[in-house]
Amino acid sequence: MNIGSGINSFFKMFWSYWITSLKIIIGGAIFFVLPMNALKAQEPLQHKKCIYRADDGRLFINKELPLYLKVSLSADEDAESWLLESAKTSEYANPMYLDTEGWNTLRSPSAVDTATKKTVYPLQDIVFDMYADGIAPKSRLLFGHSKPFSLDGVSFFGKETGFHFEAEDAMSGLQDVYYSLNGAGFVPASGFPLEISEEGNYSVQFYAVDNVGNVEDIHAYDFVVDHTAPVTNHEIKGINKNRVLAPDATISLSSADSLSGVAKVWYAIDDSDFEVYKKPIPVSRLKDGSAKITYYSEDHVGNIEDHKFIGTLASSQASKDEDGEVFDYYIDREPPVAAFNFEGDYYESDREYISGRTRVLLSAQDDKSGVQKILYSYNSFMTSETYEVPFKPEGNSPVSVSYAAVDWVENTAPEKERHFYIDRLAPVTKISFDGPVFRNRDTLFVAAQTKMVLEATDKESGVNTVKYQLNGIKYEYSEPFVVEKSGRHLLQYVSVDNVNNEEEGKMLEFVVDKEGPSIHHHFSVEPIGEKVVRNEQYVIYPSNTKIYIGATDDVAGEESLKYSVNGAKMSETIPVAGLQPGNYEIDIEATDALKNSTSKTIRFSIEK
Repeated sequence: MNIGSGINSFFKMFWSYWITSLKIIIGGAIFFVLPMNALKAQEPLQHKKCIYRADDGRLFINKELPLYLKVSLSADEDAESWLLESAKTSEYANPMYLDTEGWNTLRSPSAVDTATKKTVYPLQDIVFDMYADGIAPKSRLLFGHSKPFSLDGVSFFGKETGFHFEAEDAMSGLQDVYYSLNGAGFVPASGFPLEISEEGNYSVQFYAVDNVGNVEDIHAYDFVVDHTAPVTNHEIKGINKNRVLAPDATISLSSADSLSGVAKVWYAIDDSDFEVYKKPIPVSRLKDGSAKITYYSEDHVGNIEDHKFIGTLASSQASKDEDGEVFDYYIDREPPVAAFNFEGDYYESDREYISGRTRVLLSAQDDKSGVQKILYSYNSFMTSETYEVPFKPEGNSPVSVSYAAVDWVENTAPEKERHFYIDRLAPVTKISFDGPVFRNRDTLFVAAQTKMVLEATDKESGVNTVKYQLNGIKYEYSEPFVVEKSGRHLLQYVSVDNVNNEEEGKMLEFVVDKEGPSIHHHFSVEPIGEKVVRNEQYVIYPSNTKIYIGATDDVAGEESLKYSVNGAKMSETIPVAGLQPGNYEIDIEATDALKNSTSKTIRFSIEK
């Protein structure tokens, strides 16, 4: 039997490539930093390259190991075996090396049935599997709950600093991760995470080994553990010999930290929220009577100083357990309170509107030294005009008025702004008609069912009210209306917007016509007799008779005239002619220009 070796296929492997990294997790947030500081190298342990059989039976061979092939007549470990020789490729055998990472095979052609000892058909190879592993695993260092900070290439961590390792190997699997802390010998990483409780400088070296002895290059990381909070002090400037603070006095805070450095200084006045200290605190922010400033600092890795305070005697008695100092201060530290109001027409919706008649009224109050002046400006970047009396803003919309007040010790109220719009234009009202109308020369005729529609528009504050008078009687318009009484009428209407701008009144004269046209008819010849048909009196006309039909309307004029003979289709042909002997009933309908209709029926007979 000739035994040949070869590579039947190659697994396509996806390596999740882990670079040496530091992962810090704080409050759910994840940060990665990638320092690779040069350390004094600690020698790794000796790890023997080997062959490893996995739990699933797969055989993994370190790719660098020499291989010798033997055959035996038994599967027992102590059974006699014979080394295979290669006459054709002796220079590459005994030992031989696997050339391909991953799956390798040994094959013998033409499998033989183990029971019958005959060749199996169809022909097939006998395949022996093995896996070559020449790639070291990848490991990474992960830190636990600690706030990271890097300064001048040095990484700092705070309290609860702990670390552990994660590693993986794509072929034979991970054997273990080994680490060295501060130059100590390498030990397995079992039992992690490791909590570091002492403040100081630390160096960690680590590497991973797989199950066939491939050893990863050593990773190294330096860091500093900082457990000490900063120390903050205050300084009061502007205090006289009697410890009274002048209005321009300030309180300065300074802080120092020996390791990671100060990140932020915080302070709060009385019970307000803490804010970041950026510049000296004016004592004008402190209230009368009892006041307190609480402050502390935080370093870059989250070490927080215990709260300190400075305050008045009353506030210190309420905070006996705090590290504080008592001081007195000048009474008038509050700026005046400025107010803004309108005198006159005003309306607020999504914006504020005033009319051109409205004045701006500014006022201020100060219960200490009193108000020295009120400053204002409108549509300007500088609040510099001194307010004396109410004023009407100039210009058009929009308008922005800035205002502030100053007391006699130069306490200045924060500048405020008021944005509003000036509506100087009255609304515009238009009338329209929903129904028949007719204009004859200078007279407007409307039908009794025609609705009067008043529509007002205003581009600024909007329409408030539409009012009208009908023949001297006042109404407030809410919906279209009709005028049913016949005759001449006078309509006067006007609109007012939400800041009382009223348009110039408008008027409309019109005539209501609710009467239809008068219908007239006459025969072209004289009657020749009379008769009674079903109790109806009929006048008799000869067969050559023609009937002329007409209509007149004193107001809107006749628009259409139609008739039907004995219930037939309506016709507009005049005169009515060609009548054959018989009894006739003609229905006549006339309509004027306003759709007012009148009907009439005439009855007669035609005889030869």
